Amino acid sequence: MPIYDVAIVGGGNLGLWTAYRLARRGFGRVAVLEQGWSGGGATSRSAGVVRQQGGSETAAKLGKLARELYLELGEELGLDSGFVETGYYIVAETEEEKEGFLRLVEVRRDAGVENEWVEPEEGKKRFPDLDWDRFVGATYSPTDGYVSPQIAARNATCAVFSSSDSVDLFEMCEVSRIEERGGRYSLETVRGTFEAERVVDAGGPRGAREVGAMVGVEVPVMAVRHQIVTFPTIAEGAAHPFPLFFLVGKGYYARPEEQGALLGMSNASDEADLSERYQIDFDWGYYEKTRPDWESAYPPLKGLPISRAWAASIDYTPDHLPIIDEPMEGFYVLAAGGHGMMWGPALGEKMAGLISEGALSGVPKEDVELARFSREKDTGKAEDMIALPFPKK
Repeated sequence: MPIYDVAIVGGGNLGLWTAYRLARRGFGRVAVLEQGWSGGGATSRSAGVVRQQGGSETAAKLGKLARELYLELGEELGLDSGFVETGYYIVAETEEEKEGFLRLVEVRRDAGVENEWVEPEEGKKRFPDLDWDRFVGATYSPTDGYVSPQIAARNATCAVFSSSDSVDLFEMCEVSRIEERGGRYSLETVRGTFEAERVVDAGGPRGAREVGAMVGVEVPVMAVRHQIVTFPTIAEGAAHPFPLFFLVGKGYYARPEEQGALLGMSNASDEADLSERYQIDFDWGYYEKTRPDWESAYPPLKGLPISRAWAASIDYTPDHLPIIDEPMEGFYVLAAGGHGMMWGPALGEKMAGLISEGALSGVPKEDVELARFSREKDTGKAEDMIALPFPKK
């Protein structure tokens, strides 16, 4: 078996995009070691939301770059990118939310994202099916949308194989041990032992922490339940496709899905899920509890039959931002902070740059380095308020 320049542990959206962007740079031989199949973990179970309206400059820049890269890859492959541009409203229910959202409009514009504030009266004209009487306004980006998770996984896998002969993808290849030996890393797997000069921990919600622990690096990535349901249609007469909308305070969002709709939700009371499974229990009690609220906010969903429902694990970090870092020589950590589909291509590009050029570009190092979690919290720095309600620990 050859000695690889880079071994990437995890063949989800982050790992695949890192491999692809390294291949684009012509950076040596790369092995992707995936315990299941390519894109088969959190990637294919996600809702695929692609949002540039982040809660910080770093989040906005990553969202913008990810959207561009999804589209670029589709053109390169001659396949559909899977990205659908619908526009996206992030609605404010209180004056306090409105105040914070208005500040973020300028932050996003400074990051190059087209963004505006929409008052309720204007919202009624643009998106009349949403009950604007409940809200004090919304931020809006016309170029936000979603990507089909299945197409995203397909395209990233195709990119790995088509970009060059320098990337080898190994499925059903769970890593059980990593050791540093003589200036390089030895990775024991069910398919044999791999040798690499560098290792990237892209293990996602069910692997990032464990892979880091193999070399003594603490990676504060945990998994929590996220629930998704789809409806085969929406109410007759309602506009379709419709723009995405997100009620941050309630932890739910909706987007078009084929001829119907997809609704995603997270429960602020849920704790970290330690089951180590991607497929986890669906909380029907919480679904029924929140149902009156989202049926009120968007009446076209009221009383509809469900076509699919699932619960899966989503990763999170303490501050909702990603990790892009080299905490020890030759060992890199890449984590999405709950936004693997939203930021995946951008995170892969940034990690590839860090590996090949030896430095991070385009985002502040202090926002993404692992060491930030061991520093005293900066009370003067605003937290990213545009995120699902993840556990506090």
